[in-house]
Amino acid sequence: MDLEDINKAEYQEQGPRKGIVIIVITILLGTNGLLLWQFFDKKNSLDLANQTIVTTTAEKDALQVQLNQFKVEYEKIKSENVGLQNQLTEKDEEIKAKVAEIQRLIALGGPSQIARAKAELAKLKEMNDIYSNNIDSLKRITVQLQQENQNLSTNLSQEMSKVENLSSENNKLYQKVQQAQILKAENVITEGLRLRTSGKVIITNKAKQVETIRTKFDLAENKVTDKGPVDLYLRVTGPDGMVITSGKEMFRAKSGQDLTFTVKKTVDYNNAVTPVEAPWTKVGFITGKYKIEIFHQGEVIGTSEIDLK
Repeated sequence: MDLEDINKAEYQEQGPRKGIVIIVITILLGTNGLLLWQFFDKKNSLDLANQTIVTTTAEKDALQVQLNQFKVEYEKIKSENVGLQNQLTEKDEEIKAKVAEIQRLIALGGPSQIARAKAELAKLKEMNDIYSNNIDSLKRITVQLQQENQNLSTNLSQEMSKVENLSSENNKLYQKVQQAQILKAENVITEGLRLRTSGKVIITNKAKQVETIRTKFDLAENKVTDKGPVDLYLRVTGPDGMVITSGKEMFRAKSGQDLTFTVKKTVDYNNAVTPVEAPWTKVGFITGKYKIEIFHQGEVIGTSEIDLK
């Protein structure tokens, strides 16, 4: 076999081998391309995931800042309106529950939770606006009620003042009427009496002879007092400064003090001048001055005295 035949035979043997090599190379290139594509795809996915994490973290932090700011502003509103908490308790509890839910979503930190947290925070801000508006409304109503209450208090004070003035005037008038109803004793005379065996009564100022002391006076005309029986009290103070009395009965003086009396006289009074005689006796009169006071409704309406020798 010559050289040309040998080369031809070798060429014919290498043909199938080259085809196999080309196929292998082609497969390797395809595999490398697939691996390279998968690498870049995964890289892009990782970059996207990292970007999502960065974005989610930033949103999470931003939401937390907004929520914290909301809490501060909300507590400030509450502290400035402590007096209105009773009217806003229900809304207050609702806002607190919403804040807790948003805080929970932020803590979870996933994209879906962050998205929900954003939506809930928007609702929370809307609720807070309504809350603030309610507070403003309550403030206006409170101010109005306070003003009305002040006006009522002023009017009440004025009316009470009028009532007090009327009461004072009525009391003064009552006192005047009461005072006007007190009778006056006029022409008061006190004299010692002695009864002779003949039955004749003589006037004397000798202590040893006096058996009875008689006080005479006129009750003056008084159209204000009521007609009918009138109780008069005579207090006789002896020379020793003691009130002469035969019993323990007392009457109430204008001052409120209970006083003993010497004699009580009931007179039928008809608003006209009425003569009155009030005699009293005791065993053994001593010398000296006897002072007589006549009382009506607790006040002294006349005085007199007698000096026995």
